[in-house]
Amino acid sequence: MANSLSPHARKSFERIPCLSGLSAYACLAKPLKPQYNGGIVSNPEFEYGLNGWKKFGNGTVEHKTSPEGNKYISASQRILPFDSFSQTFDLKQDHLYSFSAWLQVSHGEDVYIAAMFKTKTEIRTAGWVIARHGCWTMLKGGFNMNISTPAEFYFETKNTTIDIWVDNVSLQPFTLKEWKLHQYQNIEKKRKSQVKFQVTDFEDNPIANAKISLEQVEQAFPFGNAVSEAIIYNKAYQSWFASRFKYTVFENEMKWYSNEKYSRQENYSIPDAMLNFAQKHNITVRGHNILWNDPRFTPTWVKNLPKRDLPEATDRRINSIVRRYSGKVIHWDVINENMHFSQFEDKMGRNASTVFLEKAYKLDKKALPFLNEFNTIERPKDSSATATKYLDKIKLIRKQGYLGPLGIGLEGHFAIPNLPYVRASIDMLAATNLPIWITELDVQHTQNESVYLDQVLRELHAHPAIQGIIMWAAWRPPRGCWRMCLTDNDFNNLATGDVVDNIIREWTHKGFVGTTDSDGYFSTSLFHGVYEARISHFSGEKSEKINECLAKPEEAHYGGGIVVNPELNHGLKGWTIFGDGKVEHQESEDGNKYVVVSNRNGTFNCFTQKFNLEKDKLYMFSAWLRVSQGEAHVAAMFKTQTGYQIAGWTMAQKGCWSMLKGGIVVNSSSPAYLYFETEDTSIDIMVDSISLQPFTHEEWKSHRDQNIEKIRKSKVKFQAVDKHGQPLANATISIKQNQWRFPFGCAINQNILSNTDYKNWFLRRFKYTVFENEMKWYVTESSRGQVNYHSADAMLELSKTHNIQVRGHNVFWEDPRYQPNWIGGISKNDLLNATEQRIISIVNRYIGQLIHWDVVNENLHFSYYESKLGGTASTSFYKKANEIDPSTTPFLNDYNTIEDSRDGAASPAMYLQKINQLRREGYMGHLGIGLEGHFQTANLPYIRASLDQLTSAKLPIWITELDVQSGPNQAKDLEQIIREVYAHGGVEGIIIWAAWSPQGCYRMCLTDNNFKNLETGNVVDKILSEIGLVEGLNGTTDSNGYFETSLFHGVYEVQINHPTALSESYNVKRFNVASMDRNLKRTTLVKIRA
Repeated sequence: MANSLSPHARKSFERIPCLSGLSAYACLAKPLKPQYNGGIVSNPEFEYGLNGWKKFGNGTVEHKTSPEGNKYISASQRILPFDSFSQTFDLKQDHLYSFSAWLQVSHGEDVYIAAMFKTKTEIRTAGWVIARHGCWTMLKGGFNMNISTPAEFYFETKNTTIDIWVDNVSLQPFTLKEWKLHQYQNIEKKRKSQVKFQVTDFEDNPIANAKISLEQVEQAFPFGNAVSEAIIYNKAYQSWFASRFKYTVFENEMKWYSNEKYSRQENYSIPDAMLNFAQKHNITVRGHNILWNDPRFTPTWVKNLPKRDLPEATDRRINSIVRRYSGKVIHWDVINENMHFSQFEDKMGRNASTVFLEKAYKLDKKALPFLNEFNTIERPKDSSATATKYLDKIKLIRKQGYLGPLGIGLEGHFAIPNLPYVRASIDMLAATNLPIWITELDVQHTQNESVYLDQVLRELHAHPAIQGIIMWAAWRPPRGCWRMCLTDNDFNNLATGDVVDNIIREWTHKGFVGTTDSDGYFSTSLFHGVYEARISHFSGEKSEKINECLAKPEEAHYGGGIVVNPELNHGLKGWTIFGDGKVEHQESEDGNKYVVVSNRNGTFNCFTQKFNLEKDKLYMFSAWLRVSQGEAHVAAMFKTQTGYQIAGWTMAQKGCWSMLKGGIVVNSSSPAYLYFETEDTSIDIMVDSISLQPFTHEEWKSHRDQNIEKIRKSKVKFQAVDKHGQPLANATISIKQNQWRFPFGCAINQNILSNTDYKNWFLRRFKYTVFENEMKWYVTESSRGQVNYHSADAMLELSKTHNIQVRGHNVFWEDPRYQPNWIGGISKNDLLNATEQRIISIVNRYIGQLIHWDVVNENLHFSYYESKLGGTASTSFYKKANEIDPSTTPFLNDYNTIEDSRDGAASPAMYLQKINQLRREGYMGHLGIGLEGHFQTANLPYIRASLDQLTSAKLPIWITELDVQSGPNQAKDLEQIIREVYAHGGVEGIIIWAAWSPQGCYRMCLTDNNFKNLETGNVVDKILSEIGLVEGLNGTTDSNGYFETSLFHGVYEVQINHPTALSESYNVKRFNVASMDRNLKRTTLVKIRA
């Protein structure tokens, strides 16, 4: 009677016991229990004699018991290969069957035995094993059933002299639903991790209903596709490929017959060009292949060599190609298909493959040497390269002396996939603990090709032992692909391509994920990789008043600095009248003392204090202000012998205190008078807690550097340990940064499409950009109804191909000088329709392809649309843009907020007021603060103070169009400004406004017309070298195995070198240095095992 299986057990798949290394497929003295308790097998452990079993063919079938009491079945006196014992099963349509058994033979050498299932119409191989005398070996396999039919199960081997012993047999059926459920469970367990977010405010109070959006910037699981030499010259092929894949292998271009058609006439020009393409696009390459055991694919001159000359030729080949691409490929298929073919072994001896592996690894220890074979998981009937044979080949290589790193390459050329056999074969190979890659995956072209491809990809990805998948679908005109294409010749997806795109979308993530609960928590399951999280929360009333007034002012910064009587605790000491008016010292009911000026006849009528300002000092200024009625835009002024400087602005209100924060730079020593000014002379001005603090340039730089250490870098501690977890002293730690986190880019224009030098200069430096004019309305629709996105489309395609993130600039521009000519004379209703069409057209066209949209440009300085469509025009535009594309952050964008304190129209106070206005008018979606940054000079204290104020909005801040006017100090000022804004924790990205044209740039160029750096370009390169990718940072561990350093946020690889480490390749670890709460001191620990 068949064993029953509980519903719970049906959902649990069992694997080979976890044994280490080569011992994993060694024989056991006693077989393990049958998987799934035998499944539908009757009497699987032979506890009931031969009940359920019968003879198959000739021979004698017996029930036996070992001295240890183990019971098993024996087939002896066999005449034919299939003489054995059997059991009959009623197999069901659309079921998948996992099979396993433990085998031993009576005597002699290792014996290759297959498990077979005979139906009315066919005989199917379920799996293979090499059985041995004196111990038990596991056979594992499986098959699909497309029809319901009875089947006889038996064993078969060509060696008829031996007795076959079998124990603990299992045959377990699964429905497709159960099979897929296990795939899902395995993916959740092995490819994903649970991540819990908690969102809190600055006081660590949990925030409910915060929205969390995630973007996966780097996928941990390698998934790629082969390429052919057509990738070098076909732009459409390049674009299609680079937008999808980060891993590849060259179809034929590294093979010996391609590189050396004639003896000693080597040509690597094509693979060199392909590798250059891959490197430009950050695509990782597998090396395929050094030598191929199939004589059909060996250079003719090699096949004709005398045996005595072959070792020299193969040695020269290995030296040539491995040295050429040392450090540029991650794997080498050193000897291809050496289980099906043996031309080198036949001519050079049985250890030829082992010799080749030794030589290749010795030349390039960073590239993992691989075996690579077909039909190991694809075709059970092919006995040449079964999982068992693969394991035996690895054992032979180890026995012959190669003990270095080794990878298992499974080509994966499928006809009809047998998923249980695939899973069982990988289970067996996984016992080696060696990395396993699917290296050439394709499916035979039939009407079910795309269905089978989807099934195979999901099965392989769900198996924890698979470390990467490369498809074999290189496009080669005009015939297409070797066996499976993903696109047609115009790079429109075929059904197989749609499968791949769906898989990529599933395995990556971008966009909204979820909302926090009442405790501020949100949990989700994420595929392994590197993510960036965006958190947004708008809380009604609180979001409407970003800079809330306080009932009582805070204490003066720096204790008031050089201000006399800064908190007015000593009457009017130090303060006098400035202009006309009445100055008084007053005290509130709660005991707060302050100064007030009333009866003002002029805008500048106020109180004052005199300071002796020193040359080359930077002054930070702050004060708390209140007015007697309404609200007023108030400036802090410094009058010197040569003129006036505005230190900063605030929007002062009645009944509460608002902070004014700013600063000035002094270029010559002179006395200066501080006072406050506002255009409204009807109000009284009240001031308290005034501070003016001077800093030397050295002090300023020191604070800036400290801030960079705090907000842009993190402490990382490495510990090197041996395989037993014991610390390794004096190990060398090598650190390489693969990706840096802070967005730093430069604007481009359409010239980049046609100028290769411009393109190369730009691509070597930047991963972020904005288009200078090509998305603006007056460019894309110069004549009404004739919309042309050709240049913007091409520039976006170029950016996507090179993994460059793009800001959208802009949907509308409030400046009346930069409108399409045709809108000037149209009616209000017509303009309303035109703006509706514009926003729908451009935002829909680039939906999900941009990181930001400057929805309404410069609406602090100008109000073109408000004047024609009403005061809420900007708000309606933001609502519409966010409704169409919620994944792209809408930005305000304006100039002089941090550049020029004299421009009150776009002061930080006015910027915050504009944000409040949008919120009051009902826009509650994502929002960003864009600061153009068109500087004349560098007033660093005003920049810092302005950013401090804007940061209170808790919105992302980007410097969007940074340049400095031409002059003798242009490069110096540029460097100072970049360092200042980079050091501020509120700034999340910087874009330089230096798009190149033959006639020059808007205001600032980085290069000349030959793309030789100007001084400004040298500044940018210097900054990039400091904050960009770290190369070759090394350190040595202390006596406890530790090495500690400070690293810029980004993605790194760390490698350990120590005499006890078996292989460099085993000791490469990838880790992410991420930003964290800057109020906490935290060190990331990375443990590396040698």
